[in-house]
Amino acid sequence: MAEESGSSPDIVSRVRDVRYYFEDGGVVFLCENKLYKLHKTRLALKSEFFTELFEVPQDPNSVVHGHDDNHPVNLNESGITDLDFRHLLIFLYDQDELPNPTPLQFFFSVLHLSMLWRIQSGVKYVTTHLPNHADFTPAIQLKLSRQYSLDDWAGPAFRTLIQRPLAEITLADAEHIGVVTYYKLMSTIPSAASTRTYAPGSGSLFWWGGYSKQLLHPDNKKSPASILLELDPTKGLLAQMNKVCLQNTMEAIWENNPFDEEQELADDAYSKLCAWMDTL
Repeated sequence: MAEESGSSPDIVSRVRDVRYYFEDGGVVFLCENKLYKLHKTRLALKSEFFTELFEVPQDPNSVVHGHDDNHPVNLNESGITDLDFRHLLIFLYDQDELPNPTPLQFFFSVLHLSMLWRIQSGVKYVTTHLPNHADFTPAIQLKLSRQYSLDDWAGPAFRTLIQRPLAEITLADAEHIGVVTYYKLMSTIPSAASTRTYAPGSGSLFWWGGYSKQLLHPDNKKSPASILLELDPTKGLLAQMNKVCLQNTMEAIWENNPFDEEQELADDAYSKLCAWMDTL
């Protein structure tokens, strides 16, 4: 197990955690200045890493780290924070006591240590519940996908970001996705926006009667397809349009399917981003 280092807190400054120091526990951990005494069986049941660790034969003539408060398994050498470790213990022991809404940092901590210690239930919990969090953004999704090789998250997150106006990409988003991905978004989003200026060759009343007003508006944040779906042909100038002509115009637009260009652009940009990242 991990050795103690000179940078760890002095023995006299260590304190037992009030919640997670179990007298019937079998292994003691040190994280920052906190001592945690946990159950080997629970850790081994959840983590492949600890299962293998506890199966390693111990030399009876050497110090067994984790045996007591003076010889704990030292997590400080691994750069693990007390906040991350405590969040993982809440997941392992007290899921039913999680606040609602659960802080984003809780999910980040559980995912980080679950990946590190091969806790499959922790990874599954985060990937199942985090996408439903109100503060979970595509930028965070893209960051986590790259950080932990969550391939199923990368493509959808990037495609969502690429369909947004550049002005909507916040400083927090840029910090999450990193400078390389942000640069790729900057070079791609204007091209995606240019696909929104498509004007059908027929049905001018349809075009000027509602579609173009939304499509060409400088504050437009919608895709061409979503605008088309939301148009109400029973209102405004569109209500004055011959029903047959209106129907033919809409069918012609969908048949030509100019909106595929946006998707193709996003797919191409994402492929180029992946290829670029592989070279770094």
